[in-house]
Amino acid sequence: MEPLPPFVARRVIRGRYVFSPSGGRVAPRSIRVVCAGYEECSADYELERENFPYAAVEYISGGMWELASGGRVWKLEPGMIFTYGPGVSYTIRARSRVGLRKYFVDFEGPDVAGVMRRAGLNPGVPERLAHPRWLQDLMEQLIDTARLKSPKRQKLGSILAGLILTRLPMDREVGGSQQMASRLSYDRCREYLSRHYLEIKDFALAAKMCGVSPVHMCRLFRRYAGETPHVFVTRLKINHAAELIVRGDVAVKAAALEVGYADPYHFSRVFKAMHGQAPSKFRGGRP
Repeated sequence: MEPLPPFVARRVIRGRYVFSPSGGRVAPRSIRVVCAGYEECSADYELERENFPYAAVEYISGGMWELASGGRVWKLEPGMIFTYGPGVSYTIRARSRVGLRKYFVDFEGPDVAGVMRRAGLNPGVPERLAHPRWLQDLMEQLIDTARLKSPKRQKLGSILAGLILTRLPMDREVGGSQQMASRLSYDRCREYLSRHYLEIKDFALAAKMCGVSPVHMCRLFRRYAGETPHVFVTRLKINHAAELIVRGDVAVKAAALEVGYADPYHFSRVFKAMHGQAPSKFRGGRP
C-alpha cells in the first residue's frame, strides 16, 4: 500500500485513494490530478489548511459538517461541495457522530486559477448541487484509476477531473424554500439508506424511518438521483460486496450473504448487470 502523503487528513476511519506524481510539465489550460479519494471520518475530525498548494474540490456525501473560511461559517450537508486552493485558508469540522463521508480531488496546472474561474467555482464558499449522483460516480471512477499504471492513470485522471469541472457549472441548484425543503427530505432519506443499506429489507419501513411515505421517497429519488431507492440500495450493496471480494479476498458466496443475497446465482446476475462481469472474475475473486 502506498504511504499517504502529508497533506492527506489523518482522522479517517477508512479511506480509498489514488495518487499521481506531482511536478513536471502540464500543457496550457490542462490539469493533472495529484490525489483523489473517499474518506469515512471520525466524529472528532477537524482539519485546518492555509495556502494549500493544489486546487481542490470536496464533495460531502454523508453527515453534517461545518466549514469556516474568509470570516464566515457554513453548515455542510450531503450534496454540497466546497473548493479551495493556493491563497485560501479554511477549517472543516465534523458536526455529527456517524455517517461522515466525503470525496475530494486535488489537481494542478499552469492555469489552475483560470480553470476554477471558468468552472464558476468560488474557493472557500460552499454550494449545493441539484443532482449530485453524477459527481460521486465520477469521483469513484477517479479513485478506481489507482488500478492503472502511471501514464494511463494520469491521462484518465485528467479527463475525469476535466469532466467534473465542466459539469459543475451546469448543476447549481436554484429555487425557493419549497424546493429546498424537498431537497432536504431527499438528503435525509439518502443519508438513512446510505447508513443502513446492509440492513434494509423493507422499503416501507425505511421510508417511515425517514418521515416520508414510500411513494414520496421514490419520487424524491427519481427527482434528485434519477433512480429508485431500490436501485440506490442495490448499488451500495453490490459495491460493498465488490470491495469485499477485491480488497478482502472474500469468497463470492460469503460476500453475497454479507449483503443479503442468500441465492449466489441471483447475486451473480445482479453483480454482472452492474459491473459488467461475474463476481468470480472480478479481480480474481474465489467462487
